[in-house]
Amino acid sequence: MKLLTNRFAAAIFASCCTASFASADIPPEVVEVLEKSIEASGGKEKIESIETTRFSGNFSIAAMGMNAQTTIIQVYPDKIYNEQNIPGMGQMLQVYDGEIGWAIDPMQGYRALSEAEIDSLTQNGSLRDMLDYSSEYSSGELLPNQEIDGRPVKVLKLVAADTQNVETHYYHADTGLMVQMEMIADMGPMGELPMTMKVTAYDEQDGIKIPKTMEVHNAGMVITMDFTSIEINSDIDPALFVPPQ
Repeated sequence: MKLLTNRFAAAIFASCCTASFASADIPPEVVEVLEKSIEASGGKEKIESIETTRFSGNFSIAAMGMNAQTTIIQVYPDKIYNEQNIPGMGQMLQVYDGEIGWAIDPMQGYRALSEAEIDSLTQNGSLRDMLDYSSEYSSGELLPNQEIDGRPVKVLKLVAADTQNVETHYYHADTGLMVQMEMIADMGPMGELPMTMKVTAYDEQDGIKIPKTMEVHNAGMVITMDFTSIEINSDIDPALFVPPQ
């Protein structure tokens, strides 16, 4: 099973914290919505202060009867540790130390990650990287307001600078927080597929609001994620990123 939870969590949190460095193709009304989201999420200064993050919790896929645990660790600027413990399958790891990537799983044991797998693991970048709005998106458009679960939302259409894929972001009209995102996700061997991610609950750590509970709709499945522990700027053991001998 492919390690997917890191891209779900990182993508939607990073989008919540996208910064407001406007380019010629990003109109002021789009920037205004993004700036409000930054402030609602804690502000640029607090987001820039993030050095490490550790997310631990559960994810489930009801259609498969699967309930598992996940831990996602980032040490900035570029170290990523992704662990999943799946009943009946065991522990699965994917790790990137900024230079090399490696994986361990019960079926293949230890192996080096390919360049494509590293790109997939790191494709959402770090939360701080997402503050560079002008390089993340090449253009944007404010669409008419909509409602999600009876709440009015601001709707942005954004074009990813690297892939030119269109993303649609929905922000609560009152709080400014992200409530939903629609995007095209690179699913490896399955190709690129549409994905909808919905934030159903937020947590607050050190003055930063972070998506805690999410629903991911992808490839006909619904994946529910709930982070029971969120740590910012905690001590991370460097040994986690060292491949086994």
